[in-house]
Amino acid sequence: MKKLILIYFAITLLFVAGFWTHFSYLPDILFYSKNYFIFLLIISLGCLVVIPYFLVRFLKKHTVKELVFSLIPTLFLGVIIYAITSIYYNSHQEHLFDPFLQTPPSVYHFETPKDSNTIRVLCLGGSTTHFVDADSMDWYPSILQEFLNDKNIGKYEVLNAGMDWYTSKHSLINYAAYCRNFDADIVVVMHAINDLYRSFSPPGFAVGKYKSDYSHFYGPSFFGAKPESFSQMVYHNFRRIWFGENVEPRDFKLNEYVSQNDFENYLTQLITLIIQDGARPILVSQGHLYKSKMTPESQSKIWMSQAFCRKNNTFPNNSSIAKAMDEYNFITKKISEKYQTQFVDADKMLPKDLDYFIDDVHYTTKGSTKLARLIGEEIIK
Repeated sequence: MKKLILIYFAITLLFVAGFWTHFSYLPDILFYSKNYFIFLLIISLGCLVVIPYFLVRFLKKHTVKELVFSLIPTLFLGVIIYAITSIYYNSHQEHLFDPFLQTPPSVYHFETPKDSNTIRVLCLGGSTTHFVDADSMDWYPSILQEFLNDKNIGKYEVLNAGMDWYTSKHSLINYAAYCRNFDADIVVVMHAINDLYRSFSPPGFAVGKYKSDYSHFYGPSFFGAKPESFSQMVYHNFRRIWFGENVEPRDFKLNEYVSQNDFENYLTQLITLIIQDGARPILVSQGHLYKSKMTPESQSKIWMSQAFCRKNNTFPNNSSIAKAMDEYNFITKKISEKYQTQFVDADKMLPKDLDYFIDDVHYTTKGSTKLARLIGEEIIK
């Protein structure tokens, strides 16, 4: 029995030590994040205390042979559970797909033709306009409609035509193919971050090198293009815990954000089309949390730069991506000046703290309310 226990401890110590030697990128306790430190305590307690305790108790009354045979039903049960879980996983895989937009746009509900007494406002953008994970009443277009109608200066109808992952090119297609029947009087456009990270080809989201039509970036449709089996999903999730990801922040030069010209091209086409339709465009710079020096709390909320802006196992540091966001917002402002449209510099007017942002670019209710008021006041002008 002692020999078996010693073998168990020798193998388990190596196993547990592997976890302890993996440090977190943003440590909270010693070299580890809070969640990972809790995981380390649980696995260490389980493998080095709980399991040996029951193992010793069992071997005092039974032989090693009986131990082996007693584990067979457990292993058999594990196989059955794995098989059932795999079947459930595969049967519930659904990859919604639009042939042009990848992620299908929302189903838009509005009356046609519009009431002549109604002023219609169309909002185009990405997840900062329509954030699937947030309550719809916290989206800035919902708050904007309420703000405008509370002013009693007319009847306003606001349609949220944003969608997670959408770039300026997606909004161009979305507007041309799906939104023109809305017959908007005013079109609010806010883009930056999604076009910015299309500059890169991060694993798990893109295939091949950058293409100016953004066709290299599958984003939410990646698993539709390369479906992940249940075993791959389990392996990848376990690997994230065990190995982490060997990527480091560095200072990216502005020319490494290669989608700048294409962003300007797609946004220009969109604004031109809106003006041709007789609507009034309002361009909005995109607020963000990025800055050179961030508090630990704010830093812990940053994830998009590391997830989407990968290049040779590196990603932009805070200073780099802050400068890049400023550059993309400058492109928006430049287009606004060229076409003499109204411009809301939301990035300058929204404080870069967690009262207004839940992460890199997505807003808290307070942030959405502030943004809606800024845009509403510009509309009233």
